[in-house]
Amino acid sequence: MRNRVQRPEEAQAIVLEKLKAGYGSRAEVSFFKTELETDLSDGRKFWVVEGEVKVRRWLFLKRSWHFTYFLDAEKGRILIMRGKRSLKN
Repeated sequence: MRNRVQRPEEAQAIVLEKLKAGYGSRAEVSFFKTELETDLSDGRKFWVVEGEVKVRRWLFLKRSWHFTYFLDAEKGRILIMRGKRSLKN
């Protein structure tokens, strides 16, 4: 079986596209970790992409949060998204 998403850069590009679609060009995205994992129950492969996104709001208010995306390696679609938000001035 050939994986659709074969490299970490491809997985990061999918996540970046999703974040830019939601927050526009104001989103500053930093990636911390991108790993290929295997589900032990059925052997499916998925990418785990972790990072931080910062979005500037108004003049001094900036929102940032840590995110974790789980992407299906065969289909290239997002399975799960987790995020922890914080408010920074």
